[in-house]
Amino acid sequence: MPPCRFRPSAAALSGDLPLLQCLRRNDLPAARCILESSAHDPTAVVRWTAAISRFARAGFLPEAVALFDLMPRRNVVTWNALMSAHLYAGSAAAALDVFYRMPCRNVVSYTSALCALARDGRIEEARALFSAMPERNVISYNAMLSALVRTGDLASARKLFDEMPHRNAASGNALLAGYAERGRMPEARSLFEEMVEQGSSNVVSWTSVISGYGREGKIWEAYDLFRGMIPERNVVCWTAMIGGFAWNGFHHEAVALFLEMKRTADGVKPNEETMLSLIYACAGLGFPLLGKQVHAHLLVQGTGEEDFGDGRLTKGLIHMYSRFGHMDCARHLFDGGADARDAVCWNSMIEGYARIGRLEEVRRLFDEIAVDTRRMSWITMMVTWTTVISAYFNAGEVEEARRLFDRMPQRDATAWTALISGLVRNERMEEAFAALAESRADGFAPGDYALASLLGAVGSVARLEIGEQVHGLVAKVNPAADPVLRNALVSMYAKSGDMEGARRAFEELPAKHDVVSWNAIVMGLAHHGRAAEALRLFEAMRGKAEPDAVTCLGALTACDHAGMVDRAEEVLRFMAEQEIPVGPEHLACVVGMLVRAGRFDAAKQLASASPAAEAWGALLGTCFIASEKTVGGTATRRLLWMDPLIPSAHKSSGHVYGVIETQEDHEACRKGLRKRPGCSWVGGRGNVHVFVCGDRSHPRTAEIYSLMNQITCEIRNSWDD
Repeated sequence: MPPCRFRPSAAALSGDLPLLQCLRRNDLPAARCILESSAHDPTAVVRWTAAISRFARAGFLPEAVALFDLMPRRNVVTWNALMSAHLYAGSAAAALDVFYRMPCRNVVSYTSALCALARDGRIEEARALFSAMPERNVISYNAMLSALVRTGDLASARKLFDEMPHRNAASGNALLAGYAERGRMPEARSLFEEMVEQGSSNVVSWTSVISGYGREGKIWEAYDLFRGMIPERNVVCWTAMIGGFAWNGFHHEAVALFLEMKRTADGVKPNEETMLSLIYACAGLGFPLLGKQVHAHLLVQGTGEEDFGDGRLTKGLIHMYSRFGHMDCARHLFDGGADARDAVCWNSMIEGYARIGRLEEVRRLFDEIAVDTRRMSWITMMVTWTTVISAYFNAGEVEEARRLFDRMPQRDATAWTALISGLVRNERMEEAFAALAESRADGFAPGDYALASLLGAVGSVARLEIGEQVHGLVAKVNPAADPVLRNALVSMYAKSGDMEGARRAFEELPAKHDVVSWNAIVMGLAHHGRAAEALRLFEAMRGKAEPDAVTCLGALTACDHAGMVDRAEEVLRFMAEQEIPVGPEHLACVVGMLVRAGRFDAAKQLASASPAAEAWGALLGTCFIASEKTVGGTATRRLLWMDPLIPSAHKSSGHVYGVIETQEDHEACRKGLRKRPGCSWVGGRGNVHVFVCGDRSHPRTAEIYSLMNQITCEIRNSWDD
């Protein structure tokens, strides 16, 4: 028998206490004497029938059944009370057995049997019983309506609703909840407006629609409805709106609305569901002090002592503290809530330890979880494996992550995504490409995130043929891919120098172009010297999407390639008008153009507007090329004051002042400075060759340098001729 949801006070059972004590110790003769002592009382049947209901609601179902069997006289209400007792205890079969044994029945009997059949999932029998009912009232109609809604047959439910001779608020609310819970919000909204117009809506109706919009992610529609509520809001309605904000990622709004409820809603106290939503909102905000205040409120107020019966509040607190990285608090709750542990708890703990770099704890928990595997499905275990693999990748432990992946008894697309993305993050590009091939051989298509990571890697290491294969895979298995993946395709082609491919990928985007896709194509065209096209797209974009700092940098880069100084100044003015932040990279680009155009004073003035080193570095570098010593000297002093160890500043300043004339001077100027060596990738015949400046580890280094010397000699000879 399930635990009772309500237990009457001692005062409520005091009049029945002697009878209850006899029944509990199975002293039936004594119980019979108590009943017979009032046999001549005309109210006895009513009194003992009421006792059956009280015993059942107090959790004493066997005693209620024994009392029914002992009663010398019964009526239809007594039989109905016994049916209701079985239904309250969750025993639909026993309730139906009582119904079939009843000597006479009324509309309440039929309605109770209807509820029992519906609860038992016997919907066709419920339909037959409803059709055979000699009399129906609004409660029996509502019972049948709720049964149809519960099984998802909303078409039949709507038909029955329209046929009802009389309705009450519960009738509309049952159908409304069915529409809202199954995401059929247009129908829910239409029915809701009918109810409001007819005056049959109540706070339950409003809350159902608000919750439905929250589940759909249409949070602002829900909020507009919440603000316009006609009935007074109760805690359920406030909680629905707070939860809608929290579960849709609007954490700040969830906390603000909770504080508003506490401040303005007189008599409304948060319940366990409210606090659970608030816990997840605090976790999403990343405010540890606020989260601890919520936890303290739970402890002080005693809210959630029963914790939903399944430990949901404990799980939420473990998740919150793990997100904060406060693992001592999370561990205390985890160790004290053994009954509430499930895969979500284990994974929260593992993610929390991984977040703060405690890999030894990650591995210990992962090994411990084997004890609880009997209580977890394989799907949840795969989530745990994948979480641990990602933790090792994030910590740079690539070999251990790969070993764990290879040990997985089963893998899914998410596990392959974790492997490929982890290899890319750790710059193991060749292994990532090989993992993609392995996943395809296993029959899995990695997720959009993994493919986007691969495309980013393709653009960096000159493996265009891999990028084209990924593009083909996307077109084959996921034509309507996530916009992030589609934008990654545009960027990949652009970085690889295939601007025609980038334009095709840009034009094939299935949805409206967002600012990221515009930025990818504009920046790609600008970097590859196609300035006119880049600027045309920049102008076209301004009527379709809001340019940002990256877009403007692409436009400035295009202007730089074409030497269009006046146009670059127009872009800077546009940024000021649109309140787009002008960063050091924007200023560096324009400063270089101004110096190359001979406008040294304007370049110096613009560089002075930036506290960052990039603009002054651009000024110094271009002054070195233009042999402008006055402005170059100012740039040198400012740049070396910002960072005395910038190699490029020492080298350029030496050229500006005429210090560097020989190789010895060059070496002296560079003494004590370290510059990151340049690196190039050359692809061919399915392989990529990596060359780092000064590195002679390539197996064919001698042939490469011999060929380069030969080419250099041929070029010099052509100049002499």
